[in-house]
Amino acid sequence: MTARLILSGLADLFRRPSTSLSVILGVFATVFLCGLLALAQVGLDGALAKGQGVLRFQVYWKPGADAALTARQMDWMRALPGVLEAKAFTPEAAMAVMRGSLGGAAEPLLPGAANPLPYTLLLGFAPPEHDDTFAKETLERLTAVDGVAEVRYNPAAIDAARSLGLLGSQAVLPLGAILALLVGLVVGNTVRLTLLRRREEFEIMRLVGAAERVIALPLVAGAAAMGFVGAGLAATALAFLWSAVAGQLAAAPLWLSLAAPPGWLWFSLVAAPTAVSALAGLAAAMESRP
Repeated sequence: MTARLILSGLADLFRRPSTSLSVILGVFATVFLCGLLALAQVGLDGALAKGQGVLRFQVYWKPGADAALTARQMDWMRALPGVLEAKAFTPEAAMAVMRGSLGGAAEPLLPGAANPLPYTLLLGFAPPEHDDTFAKETLERLTAVDGVAEVRYNPAAIDAARSLGLLGSQAVLPLGAILALLVGLVVGNTVRLTLLRRREEFEIMRLVGAAERVIALPLVAGAAAMGFVGAGLAATALAFLWSAVAGQLAAAPLWLSLAAPPGWLWFSLVAAPTAVSALAGLAAAMESRP
């Protein structure tokens, strides 16, 4: 009996395809926008987790620096106390990276001349706690190396990212509440319209002794189905978008590696709107009781 009622509610969706499609699109848009913000927060938190407490330096040698000497200097820098990560680029590798990111726009930079890009080393340090002089001393130490043209670092970027992460984490609960409210309004109003259109049918069913669950269950099943389809489509679109953006950020010049969002987030993006849709359908059905 229950299975028949659920199937009846699902079949109702195909009897009014335009209405069902509009609800599905409404749920899709709501979940997609809220999910987009949630994924941005997850990506930011992941980047902070990887970069928290890491002080990064970019060391540039003078153009034309001796390759053998530069290699020995890079080995010395890699062995410095506190080094967590090191990534070296030869002029040829740097040019390949630039061509990969700029495409044909990089070609005019070399009108028959030699490669002007320098040897480069990216260093990540774990600074000692309560040592405010570590960054300055390391900067002076690296700058003093023979053949080094410039050393850059920006510790303020870490503090700024942490502030953004704090703001993002504070927005998680309001974001979830907005998602639930919008999905509930979209689906609940549609179920109410269905009740108005079929009011006479439901009144006849009550007169012949039909139980309230016989009337409510198809409505709840239909509402849950619309929420599930809309949220599922939104989650699929977000997964493709995340994959594309992560690939772009992992390439030059950002080299930002984003960890995959946790499974619970994808589950929540589908399960929560489905549950809210079912509850909205149930609430609308209960309101129609005489």
